[in-house]
Formats: sequence, structure tokens, C-alpha cells
Amino acid sequence: MVETRSAAEVDAMREADRGVARALEAVRGHGAPGGSLLEPDEVARTVIAQASARSAFLRHKPAFAPTPFPAVICASVNEVIVHGVPDGYRPRAGDLLSVDCGAYLDGWAADSAISSVVGRVRHAAKGGHDPPPPSEGPRLG
Repeated sequence: MVETRSAAEVDAMREADRGVARALEAVRGHGAPGGSLLEPDEVARTVIAQASARSAFLRHKPAFAPTPFPAVICASVNEVIVHGVPDGYRPRAGDLLSVDCGAYLDGWAADSAISSVVGRVRHAAKGGHDPPPPSEGPRLG
């Protein structure tokens, strides 16, 4: 069954989304070589608090986890697929950094992620491939 949401509920969802989007945009500026992964976590923590939201990740403890998650963001570098814990690692130019952020605001949850290459990387260093053409939509067959 699909629940229809009121305009007020959709607006409340958007506010939760905006808080996460602002946090990720602020974090994007902290992906320079040399800074530790703890710095973007602190930035996201501040932005989420300013939005009067609370982190969806901090202190979350699924049944399989030995300890609660200790951070506001997940920060995954290179071959780490998801749910990396921010630590003192200092990304180097060329590292692939993925940051996931989630927050609760007024009973609504928002979650989003971004990925980017750290530092300035020459086109050839990225594999020398042009981006794929825009999708023409799904195809069958």
C-alpha cells in the first residue's frame, strides 16, 4: 500500500533533506589533501545541529554491531564500499572519497551521499575516459 502524504508532510521531508544537503555541501569543501577524515565529520555535525536536526548515524547500533557508530558521517576511501568510520586518515590526491550523511528532523529521516576525487587530478590520471553520454532512458532487449 502506498501512503499519500500531505503538502505539509512533503514540506517537512524537504526540510530534513535540506539539512543533509547543506551538511554534504559543507563537507565537500573539506575533501582537500592533508586534512583528516575527522574534519568533515565535525563540519557535518555542526551543520546538522544548526538545522535543529539530529544525526541518523551517531550512536546507531544495529544488532550485529559490537559498538554504536561513533560518527555523524560515513567516510569511505577508495576500496571501502560503504560505512567507513571517519578517523585520522588523511586522504591523498587521487583518493576516491565517499561521504554518506543522514539526519532526523521533526520525525522525518533524510539520507544522501556524495563521492569525489580528492584534490586536483589530471584527466589521464582518472583513467582518461570521457563521461558516458546521457541516458536515453531504459531499454529492453
